[in-house]
Amino acid sequence: MPQTEASGASIHWEEQGGGEPLLLVMGFGLSSDAWLPMLPMLGGFRVIRFDNRGTGGSGPCGDGFTVETMAGDAAAVLDAAGVERAHVHGISMGGMIALSLALDHPDRVGSLLLGCTTAAPLRIANGGQAVELAQATVRMSSDPDGALDRLLPLLFSDAFLAENPSVRELGPVLSASGSRPDTVMATMRAMADLGTGRAFDVSGRLGEIGVPTLVQHGDADRLIPVEEGRLLAAGVPGAEYQELEGTGHAYGMERPVEAFSRLLDFLAAHPLGGSRR
Repeated sequence: MPQTEASGASIHWEEQGGGEPLLLVMGFGLSSDAWLPMLPMLGGFRVIRFDNRGTGGSGPCGDGFTVETMAGDAAAVLDAAGVERAHVHGISMGGMIALSLALDHPDRVGSLLLGCTTAAPLRIANGGQAVELAQATVRMSSDPDGALDRLLPLLFSDAFLAENPSVRELGPVLSASGSRPDTVMATMRAMADLGTGRAFDVSGRLGEIGVPTLVQHGDADRLIPVEEGRLLAAGVPGAEYQELEGTGHAYGMERPVEAFSRLLDFLAAHPLGGSRR
């Protein structure tokens, strides 16, 4: 299992396939194994994925880190893979990490694909969804069924859950590959406005992004409201935007053909050799 060191943490990473490098950055509480169902749709790319610190095969990381720290982890993975510049696709918290990578390590990013994410801190007071997410994630290792009762409505639309009861089969995958309990709140403090002064917020820097960017968001997202996706797309110069009607936070699982067709068309239109503006 390839490992690399980054800011005091051992980061596990893997790669599959060949072609232009595509770095995948997973969201809160999940390891990079959560990308596995999507890999068949990404043939033709050298896919590089890694476990965020404290998750999956990556080592414990303590507290005090930021989203910018995790963007440094992503840069260290690119170094370990011998990749100077890559397409970068991040979803949810992974989108925050991808934004920070594009802003703080701009030479490493050839194009930016951002799903169900935001440039601003998560709002703890906004219905308590972020708190619910953290509590459900901690509970996953000890009570997967109870955790799923809380987690699935945050990730999927009501219509999708009603039509796809088998989605509960994700439980073993989520409990086996998720964050360690001591990592959950440390990561939440990096993303959310908890009064620590570490909350992620690049909403005032989006004009600095100089690579082709695609933003995708479901309009029934309960975790990160669709308005955040619209603001993000409006703030990044020249960004393309796809809004998926009736889909929740996990829009790529609800509408994989629609979402990945647009993603692949975008990648084909912006090869690494000519993607800087």
